[in-house]
Amino acid sequence: MEIPYNNDFILNIAKAESSENILKNGTESSYELEKAAKNFEAVLLNMVLQSMWKTIPKSELFEKDSSTQIYEGLMLSSLAEEMVSNGGLGIANILYQKLSSEKK
Repeated sequence: MEIPYNNDFILNIAKAESSENILKNGTESSYELEKAAKNFEAVLLNMVLQSMWKTIPKSELFEKDSSTQIYEGLMLSSLAEEMVSNGGLGIANILYQKLSSEKK
């Protein structure tokens, strides 16, 4: 499997590392724990959306260049974050509940 080294990949890695740092260092704030869980779900949803986007047949109407790829990546990332903020798949909630119960 080829690892895509592009803006989306870098953004996903940054979110994942942020979440990992919060969980490793231990957090006193439930806000930070919730943010880490939501970041995890956003990364997961972004990867799913990218895979789904690749299945859509491409039109020859517009040129495909690097700016289009950047726009698509930002769009999918924003869509994933918006989905998570509106409830998402529920993974963040379950993860938050599990981690907060272990913290006690």
